[in-house]
Amino acid sequence: MKQGKYDVVVIGSGMGGLCSAALLVKNGYKTLVVESLERVGGRFSTEEYEGFRLPTGGVGVQTRGVIQGIFEEVGAKFDIVDVSRHFIWIDGSWVELPEKGQVRFLLSLCGCDSVARDKIGAAFSDLRRNVPEEPMSFRTWLQQYTMKEKVFDAFQAVTSAISELNDFEYPVKHWAVYHSPKGQGGLTHLGHSRLGNRSNAENLAKTVKVNGSDVWVGAPAKQIKIKNGRVTGVVVEKNGKDVEVDARVVISNMGPKRTVQLAGRENFDAEHLKQVDALKEVPLIVTLVASDRPLGNVPGSVIPIGARRIVDGIPITNFCPAWAPKGQHLMVLWGTPVSCAHAMDVEREIELNIQDVKDIFPDFDKYGRILKMDVRNVDHEFPGYRAWPGHTMPQTTPIANLFHVGDAVMPFGWEGFAGCAQSARMAVNEIKKRFKPGV
Repeated sequence: MKQGKYDVVVIGSGMGGLCSAALLVKNGYKTLVVESLERVGGRFSTEEYEGFRLPTGGVGVQTRGVIQGIFEEVGAKFDIVDVSRHFIWIDGSWVELPEKGQVRFLLSLCGCDSVARDKIGAAFSDLRRNVPEEPMSFRTWLQQYTMKEKVFDAFQAVTSAISELNDFEYPVKHWAVYHSPKGQGGLTHLGHSRLGNRSNAENLAKTVKVNGSDVWVGAPAKQIKIKNGRVTGVVVEKNGKDVEVDARVVISNMGPKRTVQLAGRENFDAEHLKQVDALKEVPLIVTLVASDRPLGNVPGSVIPIGARRIVDGIPITNFCPAWAPKGQHLMVLWGTPVSCAHAMDVEREIELNIQDVKDIFPDFDKYGRILKMDVRNVDHEFPGYRAWPGHTMPQTTPIANLFHVGDAVMPFGWEGFAGCAQSARMAVNEIKKRFKPGV
């Protein structure tokens, strides 16, 4: 059954999908977003659980960058509490990371003398100016300048907090570009959604629902229709029935692997399929800790050095109390497994993450409890990332009117929600060059 004709159909309402749709509508394109879940946002959302608002993906949202820029451009409310302070847990104590001179400060915490700090600090400065071309992991690069285990522990935590990859898996070239003007420029300004990420996703979705454009939730895409090498529409399950929606352009926020499944492998050339098949998902474990009083009562993000698995955390209710019921507190902690190259030993990884919680927060047994362990293995529908940072694909495809957005096609040197938003802006800019609005 036919149901509607649009300039663009966007499959998936994550950060990449919603930013794409909002920008397209702002530029006059009649756009439909279809989302399989009953809520918008994908991993940029929250879900209710025992009275708490739990993140479905990340928590930190870059401010003063591409995300805020898109919200402001399309007229969406950007309801973010700015929290740009970071605290290191090392040797049982909390230390605030300064805004400037962070590398040398970390080296000092790790016991490096002034000669070593100058040597390694100079190497970091040179890295940002002279990005290496040869493939090399961050750990291999750092081993040229030190063999101090505590330094490795520090940068394992820092690089994993950024990329969700271990330092021996994370390309040093990506680190260099990420911290430079050629890429994202680091993460100097960070905030959190006051009412949960879902509220901001809904704010963005509202800007799509104008002038005939729409957002359908609980409406999974079943097939991307292709004829004579071009997309003609999408088959969507709506209210229990399959309907066909005509489209001049389709944007997929599902990841290239799922996109190829829905469109049919026979419609793509061998090189594109080779790239898609080579994508590696990033596994992780999110530990959600509830407590009767704040644990690690620090006004910023937390980065444990020397923990077994946990590399990053946010005491979210220290800034956004609406994420928990009255009188309760919520800590969100991310753990990187022993390797991201293969499936996790889930029981072992859960055990090590819980041991870290007890070590980092001595009052946990007295005031806290594990609310939920959110395990995202390599075969999870929503892994940490759908592609390793530094090993992503372009937003374009061999099919001229089919595009990707999201975490598998972030531009090189970008990460997280900001990378997804930037992929959306790049895809929309390309669409504006190739197709004029008007169904």
